[in-house]
Amino acid sequence: MARLRAILLLALWFGGIAFIAPFVIALFLLTKKENVIYGPVRLFIRAGLFLVGIKVEVSGLDRLDPARTYLFTPNHQSFIEVPLLIAYLGRNPAYLAKKELFKYPIFGYGIGLIGIVPVDRGNSKTAVASAQLAAANLRKGKDYIVYPEGTRSRDGRLLPFKKGAFVMAIKAGAPIVPVTVSGCTAVMPKGEVKVYPATVRITIHDPIETKGCSREAAPELLAETRAKILSALSEDNVRSESKSGQ
Repeated sequence: MARLRAILLLALWFGGIAFIAPFVIALFLLTKKENVIYGPVRLFIRAGLFLVGIKVEVSGLDRLDPARTYLFTPNHQSFIEVPLLIAYLGRNPAYLAKKELFKYPIFGYGIGLIGIVPVDRGNSKTAVASAQLAAANLRKGKDYIVYPEGTRSRDGRLLPFKKGAFVMAIKAGAPIVPVTVSGCTAVMPKGEVKVYPATVRITIHDPIETKGCSREAAPELLAETRAKILSALSEDNVRSESKSGQ
């Protein structure tokens, strides 16, 4: 049953979005309004989650200023967080994504239109260039989501953070918003094409200002972000994190 749920969810997401892609891209090119893309995508994401029994609880949206641009830094437990955050942050964020996604003609073109930046993880020089492009977009008013862990956690425990996201925020002068996501490991564990009904909780923390910060401030920003994310993780995750530091 868990595998059937996964097939249903992914078929709805990828099949539905592929079907509407030509229409919403054409509408975007005419209107230049991102909501004509994000609106239908959010609808498909939420419908899919509902159909397979996944409930989402969000707190802290009132901490965000609609007039400001943010770099969101969530913990990373599962693939499912990628669409989930697009659907529930209440904004139009972009990601840095694997360059392979841009090889699909219509899909690749569409994600490029909304600011998603291709990254070649095997080439450090081009990866730096991608981060610089995302920082430039941040300065122009585009929200981004970057996972400071760099990869998914198998057990929900917080992995070590990399400094890249914090350097990017400093360069852009954009506030960092730590985001705690709990429950995704139970929904779709890493390495499994299975989906289980569960409740996912998204906690949006107070933004951390970076204006006036130099690159040397990155470790301090990293530590503050990590502490905020940990403060809202489930008890099991916190215990695991504590044990890992012993």
